[in-house]
Amino acid sequence: MDIVLIGALLFLVNMFLSISIALLIVNKLYISKKISKEKDFHLYNDLFSWEIFFFIITFENLMKIFSVSLSIDHVTYDFLLRIRILLLFFPFWNKIIHLEKVMNKITYERHYFAGIIPLIIILILSFTGLPNIILICILTITSFVPYLLFLILLKNTGTPKQKSLKVISGVILIGLGIIFRSDIFLINLMNITSPIILIIGTMLIFDSFRKEIFV
Repeated sequence: MDIVLIGALLFLVNMFLSISIALLIVNKLYISKKISKEKDFHLYNDLFSWEIFFFIITFENLMKIFSVSLSIDHVTYDFLLRIRILLLFFPFWNKIIHLEKVMNKITYERHYFAGIIPLIIILILSFTGLPNIILICILTITSFVPYLLFLILLKNTGTPKQKSLKVISGVILIGLGIIFRSDIFLINLMNITSPIILIIGTMLIFDSFRKEIFV
């Protein structure tokens, strides 16, 4: 089987995992309502931020599969790749904003305003002719690395150590899976390694709040 096709199937697996996690959270917060702001404000917001995170990852994976599976010209493929890279600014920024809320550095009412910052960055970058590799570098420096540093350095978030280690490990793996793509580095083996790393990272993060979901 072609290595690109295998990679597409692995991205499909990660997409299924991501959307399943997001929908489980949706059920917990909005349908069964077993977790509410009134009962546990921080857990509610933590799960809400993961819900957004995995919905975005799902959509990005879907675009990847679409790009690989359909016969599209190089210009269209590059355009979709650019959208995918820009889209990936949001999951990490969304988690940064959540941590700021937990740390009481930003009020619940004002966090919506903070969300405008990545949107402005995206709009500016979308009108530039920067190569995709540069966009990946900007994504890494302004979104992935800051969120990772927040996770590692913040001590008073109320997160148990074991859970924190799972989240940090999962985020590192997802970040690496996002950054080191065959689309960017043109290394064929990355078609397989990238989605595998994403799958492991996704499962680690889910395991960090699995008990709360299935209570």
